[in-house]
Amino acid sequence: MTFDDGIVTICSTENTAAPGNKPVIKLREKLVSYFGYSRLGITRIYKALQAQQQIEAVIVLPDWQDVRIHDVAVLEDGTQFRIQTVQPGMDDRNLKTTTLSLERIDEKYEFADSDKGQTAT
Repeated sequence: MTFDDGIVTICSTENTAAPGNKPVIKLREKLVSYFGYSRLGITRIYKALQAQQQIEAVIVLPDWQDVRIHDVAVLEDGTQFRIQTVQPGMDDRNLKTTTLSLERIDEKYEFADSDKGQTAT
């Protein structure tokens, strides 16, 4: 497996609103990693549909990363995906990998870090 398809930023979500106010969800960067696309098999598609999820991509990260279900993956072009499954494993060369199933989200979250100075679009 090569990890040359791009760079992904994995973010957690947090409520940045004051207590008692309407929630304002923003992204907090957890890690940045190279990734490679993996095959999105028909079995994975049908199992996701049974769970009322629309998996659009599967990516693989090197090593076992601190990624959780429902974190948000942001690609270099700003496209955001909700992480629906996290599968630590080993590739054919016995290297640790983390496989993520991604579901596109319609809502675009901003980054909470004011020094990041960007909005993921």
